[in-house]
Amino acid sequence: MLGMTRGRLALAVATLVLAGCTSQLGPSAGFNTPDTVGPLPADYNAVAAEWVRASLKDPRRMLTVLPASPDIAACNISVLGKHFGWRVPVRYSVSAEEGCGDCNGEKTVYLWFSGGRVERQSYFPDQC
Repeated sequence: MLGMTRGRLALAVATLVLAGCTSQLGPSAGFNTPDTVGPLPADYNAVAAEWVRASLKDPRRMLTVLPASPDIAACNISVLGKHFGWRVPVRYSVSAEEGCGDCNGEKTVYLWFSGGRVERQSYFPDQC
């Protein structure tokens, strides 16, 4: 009798654990569809510049917001799927002290806009 109770308890715990794991899939894990991206905000230049400046040690550094991709792009977030958004490259200057390596004094960061705001950031145009 005690063995059956333990078996039921183990089954209940396993069910709860699996339910918790499956609830993390979908939009909460960063996946979306091109239909949910929405339009590129009209002030994306200012938003992108402010976003990048907030992460720099010296916010007075030169930066250039490049044109957004003309179409909604996809970036790989895992082997399981993609995240869609407007890709906006931002190029900024870096100094030798920052360990630039072979970047010729400039780095590019890619911001991914979705739902009217920055959703992701990457240093590669096809990943986020």
